[in-house]
Amino acid sequence: MTCLTSLLELINYGFVLFFGIVIALYLADIHFEDNHTPYIASILILGAVQLLFYLIMGENLLYKCYPLLIHLPLILLIRFAFHRNIYIATISVLSAYLMCTPRKWFGTLAASFFHDSPIVSNLVSICVTIPLLCLVIRYIAPYIIRLKYEDKKTILLFFLLPLSYYILEYTLTVYTDLLYTGGPVIIDFMDSFIVLFFFILAMVSLDFAAKKSNAERENLLLGTSAAQAQKEIAQLSASQRQASIYRHDLRHHMTFLQNCITDNKPEQALEYIHQICTDLDNSRVIRYCENDTLNLILASYAAQAEASGIDLKLSVTAADFSRFQITDLCSLFANALENAIHACENIPPSKKRYISLRVYEKNNRICIQLINNYIQDPVFENEIPISHEPDHGIGVKSMISVVEKYHGVYGFFAENGEFRFLASL
Repeated sequence: MTCLTSLLELINYGFVLFFGIVIALYLADIHFEDNHTPYIASILILGAVQLLFYLIMGENLLYKCYPLLIHLPLILLIRFAFHRNIYIATISVLSAYLMCTPRKWFGTLAASFFHDSPIVSNLVSICVTIPLLCLVIRYIAPYIIRLKYEDKKTILLFFLLPLSYYILEYTLTVYTDLLYTGGPVIIDFMDSFIVLFFFILAMVSLDFAAKKSNAERENLLLGTSAAQAQKEIAQLSASQRQASIYRHDLRHHMTFLQNCITDNKPEQALEYIHQICTDLDNSRVIRYCENDTLNLILASYAAQAEASGIDLKLSVTAADFSRFQITDLCSLFANALENAIHACENIPPSKKRYISLRVYEKNNRICIQLINNYIQDPVFENEIPISHEPDHGIGVKSMISVVEKYHGVYGFFAENGEFRFLASL
């Protein structure tokens, strides 16, 4: 029985080594399919070192020297042979060591039903090695691999967790037996450590989530602002082209009018002048407010509303927009007016379509009131209108992001065929 126990123990050590090396390499994004020789060489060389040390020094000393015999060489192999970041190399090896814990636990659990038999413990640990290996490679490794794309702060966070476990494991169970004999002091320390580490991880995770949310919001604002800027540039370009044409044709206009006067045809000259004035009025940008950026947006959507047969009333008495970024103004008003026009366009042309926009100042805040009628009832979720149509619904999110960015309040309301968007910022 003793020989069988020793043999299974030795085989189990071999499986532990195989499990740890493969997991460490996969977590470092080093796949067996592309690295057959390094995999086999690493397992054989480190396996020979482990076997030799086991036979000469025994199991107890081998376990205590494992960090220098196996873990450190494996870290150096990943760092210098495969040119991975030292943090990634260390995280991979320490995480692989951490993954060995569930494997050992299955063996301990099974042995507990057979009077803590070491034969059962080793057999079960050996049997669960391959299934656990497949699970880790398939479901855990892809997430650890992504660390190479993260910043140093994120990598450091993931580095500290397995490092802390590694230090505590060797300090309390390998080099000493304080975890089993230390009494309440050690137990309370472990509880305190887990709680403290949980709160640290929670705070850092929340900080990352907030930064990610802000980045997504900024990206959304930039995207919608860029789209609106393209529309405004196109409108300005069209106006400039028309003005260039009039400057180019001015000499011809003057020649024609001179001929009309010379031939005593004042009526024809007046009609020609009237036509030129009409064309100029149609090409000019109407002044709705003092802010040039907002004025361009309003002029652009006023033209769209007129082309769609929508009665658009604009009243902008607010004058100070200096604290707002141009991109934010574009996102807020462009998306609001675009959504309103889209809702009105669904109304049959035979019925009245209208949009009313008021922008005014009150208590040093900019107040916005946008009203439009609709025929298709909007869908609300958490008091926010949503749309399941492709490429729709992003505008509302962008509007909300702008209002929240300036610590404002907003509201969306729909009743009796009339939709209202109210905001103060």
